Amino acid sequence: MKAAIVIIDIQRYFFRTEERRLALEKVINGSNELISYADEMGIPVYHVVTEHKADKSTWNLVMQKHNFAALIEGSTEAEMFPQVIVKKHHRKIMKTRQSTFIRTDFEERLKSEGIDTLIIGGVFTHGCVGRTAVDAYERDFNVIVAKDASFSNLKDQEKVMFDVITIEQEQLALDNKEIKDLLFNTQEAKKL
Repeated sequence: MKAAIVIIDIQRYFFRTEERRLALEKVINGSNELISYADEMGIPVYHVVTEHKADKSTWNLVMQKHNFAALIEGSTEAEMFPQVIVKKHHRKIMKTRQSTFIRTDFEERLKSEGIDTLIIGGVFTHGCVGRTAVDAYERDFNVIVAKDASFSNLKDQEKVMFDVITIEQEQLALDNKEIKDLLFNTQEAKKL
């Protein structure tokens, strides 16, 4: 197993309501724990952010239909929270759709590094995290959703997404301790 940590959309826009802000500390702390561990173990870290152009050329159909500008590049709402650990050697992916694989070079970058397993956290489990996980599976990557580093404000949709990932696709949803144990055991096995 050669894994990468993928942290998606921990940006101001996605935490604009009080309900969502209540989960912010959990998501940032859970993500930072995985990022720090990945850095210690030499595991690649990908930070994924959603940004759109003001000229509407990257807007999705709902944005176009309602003429609704969001996450415009350079705006405050598109900023990642500064508490998230970001280092120079981390990779960055800019996306304009929910799945990190759509209209990006993400798949090619992963394959060029020989990565076969994605540990995915961020927001939202029912949206960008889940859709990236489903698309990763469809591209023959193993998937682990990081429960301590992800969040959904729509619990019914989150449950459905977890069912698709863990039951239908037989992938994993683990807490950070389970993820770190798995990564450590994998690294130790490589030494043998």
